[in-house]
Amino acid sequence: MVGSHYSKEPGEKSTLRMFFYWIQERHKIYIKKTRGDPWPWTKDPILKEYKFTNVYRELDTGTIFCRKTIREPYAAHPELFFNIAMYRLFNLIDTYKDIGFVTNYDYKKIEPIIRSRRENGLQVFTGAHMITGTLGGDKIWQVFGLCLPALWERRKELEPKPGDTLESAFNRLNKSTPGFGPFISYEVISDLRWTRYLCGASDIMTWANPGPGCMRGLNRLLGLSLNPTKQLSKEKYIHYMRKLLEMSVDRLPSWVPLLEARDCEHVSCELDKYERTRLGQGRPRSRYIPPHLRK
Repeated sequence: MVGSHYSKEPGEKSTLRMFFYWIQERHKIYIKKTRGDPWPWTKDPILKEYKFTNVYRELDTGTIFCRKTIREPYAAHPELFFNIAMYRLFNLIDTYKDIGFVTNYDYKKIEPIIRSRRENGLQVFTGAHMITGTLGGDKIWQVFGLCLPALWERRKELEPKPGDTLESAFNRLNKSTPGFGPFISYEVISDLRWTRYLCGASDIMTWANPGPGCMRGLNRLLGLSLNPTKQLSKEKYIHYMRKLLEMSVDRLPSWVPLLEARDCEHVSCELDKYERTRLGQGRPRSRYIPPHLRK
């Protein structure tokens, strides 16, 4: 088994090596896949069998779609912020294609489009983003009838302002309107980092929002308990992500692109999934089906 030369005992020394091993092996898979090499693209049985996202969020299919369909064509549009936030709330490419770029949000016009998808047995939401079920009505009403109208009303107040950092823009959006808690807000800010709003933010290399998966991964790296998830303050988790970023300069080969703080947060989360599988503590929920075996 790949990785058998690593200790199965959790702790900083072995898990830190695994952090940088995972980055290299996962990015190697991406390179082999995109250049058309035959599957399998790795000998690592865990990475071969289960789904893990790319090291870099910008390489994920949903983000590539956002970049090519929303961020770049509408880079200077006054409603760029709302459309990115809308897309990330349901996070399904085909749903956005049916709606299109919104310049005046009107639930009465959008509802028939969305309900038609549902009636025809098509997905409306991705399974990756969990939408609250406590707002009343069905999920379509909650997202398109409550959350998005509320965001539309406050969009100019909530969109990033000149001089904003990633952190300040996140804090303004987080919990500002229904549906936009820490997870979705962070997804939106991660997109806006590549737009006119936040491409010059001063904390791109120093700030990321540690979610539960990231904290579990960092706990593993620091040899801390995994339960409860939050063992340290948010500031200390961010501090350790900065340390990982500094270490990555010397520990990663030149063919691996430089990391940002967001990448360290993301890899820490994926590392937790990988280590949980490697150490027999659980496994990811989705198996990877190679292209030639898909229907």
